[in-house]
Amino acid sequence: MKVAIVGAGICGLSAAHTAAIRGHEVTLFEQFDLFHDKGSSHGASRIVRRAYPDAFYTQCMAEAYPMWRSLEEASGNKILHEVGLLYFGDAGASNIVSVSDGLKSLDVPFEVLDSKSVRSRLPELNLASEEVAIWTAEAGWVEADTALTSTNQLCKIHGVQTEIHSRVDPLELSKQFDAVLIASGAWINQWLNVPVRVSKQTFAYVDVQIPGPVWIEDSEDNPYGFPSEPQGQKIGIHKPGPEIHPDIDGREIDQSSIDRILECARERFSVLKPVISSAKTCLYTSTTNEDFLMGNLAPNVFFASACSGHGFKMGPWIGKLLADFAEGTDSPEQHPRFYFTCETD
Repeated sequence: MKVAIVGAGICGLSAAHTAAIRGHEVTLFEQFDLFHDKGSSHGASRIVRRAYPDAFYTQCMAEAYPMWRSLEEASGNKILHEVGLLYFGDAGASNIVSVSDGLKSLDVPFEVLDSKSVRSRLPELNLASEEVAIWTAEAGWVEADTALTSTNQLCKIHGVQTEIHSRVDPLELSKQFDAVLIASGAWINQWLNVPVRVSKQTFAYVDVQIPGPVWIEDSEDNPYGFPSEPQGQKIGIHKPGPEIHPDIDGREIDQSSIDRILECARERFSVLKPVISSAKTCLYTSTTNEDFLMGNLAPNVFFASACSGHGFKMGPWIGKLLADFAEGTDSPEQHPRFYFTCETD
C-alpha cells in the first residue's frame, strides 16, 4: 500500500515509522525543514507520565507509555528519563481526587505525600499545609529532539521517502496514494474546519540547579517543570497563551508568562531573586475540552490533531492509530472520545 503522511512532527514521524515497518511504501511530506522549531514538537524535553486527572487518558497511557522504551530499544538511543512525577495541589481539589481515583482503578502504583513527606522526593518544593502531592514513579521526561531524530533514523532504515519544503494538498495526494494521513499540528486548519485554537506558549529556564522529578501544579494555569538542565530549571505554563496564526504572527516572548514563571520559582522553590537564563516559545493547538481530534477528510484521508499540550507524550501511540486507520484495522469512529466529523475548508 502507498501511504502519504503530511507533517513530520512526532505524530507524523511515528505514523511513517509504523506504516513502514509493516511493509508499506511511505512518503512523508513536511512544509519546512525536518526538526524545525516553528511548531510544537521541537525542544530539549517533554514530560511523559502515566497519571492524568482524567482516567481515560491514564488508560490510554497504559499502551502509549511503554512505546517510549520500544523506541529506545529500536533506535539504540537514550530518550526516556524516568525520574518520576509530582502532581500537587489542594488535597480536596477535583483534579487531585480524580488522579488518585484513576490510578487506583487502573492499579497504577502511587503515593500521596504531604508538605513534609514530599521533601523526600523534591527537597526544594514548598507545599502549603492543605496541599498534597501525588507521586508516580512511571513518569519523567523524554528528549524531544532525540525522539524526532531517532524516529526519522528508523524511517530511513525502513525506506520512508521524505519531501521537505512541500506544502501539499491531502485531497490531491489521495488521488496518488492509497491512504493519506494528516498530522500537521498547528496547521491542521489549512484543510479542515476543526475547533482548535493555536496559541503561543512561552517557557523559560531559571538560572538555578534543582535536581529531582518532573512536576505539575494543579491550578488554573498549571505551571510545570523539569529537573534542571545545564541552562537551568525549565518551567512552563500550560494555560493557553495569546492566540496566533502560525504563518503570520511573530513569536515574541509573552511577559505575563515570564512573570508567572518567576513567581513560581520564588513561591514553590524559594528562589529569592530568580533570573531567567533563556526563554523560548512554541505552539499549542488546543481544544476547549483538551481532547484530541481524529476523523476523515475523505474516505482514504485521515487526520489526527494530538493537541492541547499533551499530544507529544502520546506521539508514538497516535502514529500507530493513524497507521491502523490507513490499513483499515481501526477507524476514527471507533474512538468516540476523539472522533470529529468535519468539512473541507
